[in-house]
Amino acid sequence: MNTQQLIADAVRNSKDRSESTLWDALFSIWFRRLVYTQIWEDPEADLAALQLPIGSTIVTISSGGCNALSYLTAKPAQVFAVDLNEAHLALLKLKLAGLRALPDYASFWRFFGEGAAADNADLYRRRLRPALDLDARSFWDERDFRGRPRYRYFTNGFYRHGALGHFIGFAHLLARLAKIDLDVLLKGAPESPERQAALQRVDRLFHSRFARMLTGTPALLFSLGIPPQQRELLGGDQPLNEVLHQRLLRLIDVYPNETNYFAWQALSRSYPGPGDRCLPLYLQESRYQQMRAGAGLVIPVHENLRVFLESLPARQIDAVVLLDSQDWMAPDEIRALWDAIDRAGKEQVRVIFRTAGAESPLETEPLAPLQQTWQRDAERSAIGFDRDRSGIYGGFHCYMRRSGSVG
Repeated sequence: MNTQQLIADAVRNSKDRSESTLWDALFSIWFRRLVYTQIWEDPEADLAALQLPIGSTIVTISSGGCNALSYLTAKPAQVFAVDLNEAHLALLKLKLAGLRALPDYASFWRFFGEGAAADNADLYRRRLRPALDLDARSFWDERDFRGRPRYRYFTNGFYRHGALGHFIGFAHLLARLAKIDLDVLLKGAPESPERQAALQRVDRLFHSRFARMLTGTPALLFSLGIPPQQRELLGGDQPLNEVLHQRLLRLIDVYPNETNYFAWQALSRSYPGPGDRCLPLYLQESRYQQMRAGAGLVIPVHENLRVFLESLPARQIDAVVLLDSQDWMAPDEIRALWDAIDRAGKEQVRVIFRTAGAESPLETEPLAPLQQTWQRDAERSAIGFDRDRSGIYGGFHCYMRRSGSVG
């Protein structure tokens, strides 16, 4: 089965594939490209909720690879990073090549943290390209619609690329037209008049007729990696422009921006600088040697997550990280996924995931039987939600197997 069909199956939102909408088909094509240059789930929140013992085996959806690498700080035995999107796996493989082949933290930061130095092209050709497998090398060598090889994304602002980076750039253009000072939102004192004025302009923009029209277009949300089914969950019973406004405020106006790299990516499409402060764990200088030593523990896998779990020996996995993937899936596929987790997971296996809305899919009527095996840990779920600085999800859920339910 080819990549497009794998993704199409993952995003279908009905039991009968023939009932999938045109928007589902368009999204499956759109999502084959590089969408996320940075993952938008906070790995520190994940680790706080999971509370993993040393030597754990973790299975996670890869996305941009930030979390799979950051989980190395928990000293796992192995991290399987599974994804249907070959572009995202190519990015993870490039990061792993950087840890193996680049000489020091300064060069690793210059390439993956700053992502804007002209000599990164030479660094790629000399050191990274030889360390890549054929699939990843082909992806980064391939020329985009402007005729430039993709590895040159790292010479002119990597975080301005990808579907989400382009969407954020479009949002920045709208902000300039609305005279919203993004620099003040990012760096201004919380109660300063300048920042309060900027927040008022944000409020007016999100509640404008133009914003209501824009958020009513499913294709626009593709750039946020939001498929049609998730769009419905995100909106719930509120207008989508209002929900997105609330999520933006949680991202930029709840956690201190000087330590929230998600806010930096949203408002400047960059990180503030090298070191340890306001960076993903895998990019922090004090973690660099740990990342290098553990790079061989991260295994990229191009596969449907359920199929991969079904291929593993029974009782092997300590933790599964589903990101927000269930928002994309039909109930029958979710049931099959949890059955696969049940078989592959150890007795104390822990499962975390996010949802666009507040409700867990396991709490809905079609999936209620899963609660006979799985129990939501309210305390750990609250820890994950409260610590997630990205602020863009409505729910964080941590599940564990009920006592005595091991088959």
